[in-house]
Amino acid sequence: MSQSLICGRCDCGAVSITIPELPENMNACPCAFCSRVGAHWGYFPQGSVIIEGKTDTYRRASRILEFHRCAACGVVTHWIDPEGRVPHLGANMRNFDTETVAGVPVVVEP
Repeated sequence: MSQSLICGRCDCGAVSITIPELPENMNACPCAFCSRVGAHWGYFPQGSVIIEGKTDTYRRASRILEFHRCAACGVVTHWIDPEGRVPHLGANMRNFDTETVAGVPVVVEP
């Protein structure tokens, strides 16, 4: 049985994020950056998520993660480790329909 892909979009719709399945949980990371943007991260193996559309990037201080946001509306869409030290990426699950992610628990982990 094949599973349907799940698609989310930024506010203006210019960036789409397609995930293979819902994550086990969403992380409301308590760091200063994630708290400011209000992200709930779903973690997925690199290569399993399709991101389409133009994004701008931000690398906070000396951190290894590169945060992406829609180049048009500025909504944070995902983060990656461009040097491959972290084997997964974080997709901002706030870009998906509320009904779609309603049953996914939110955890708080740094």
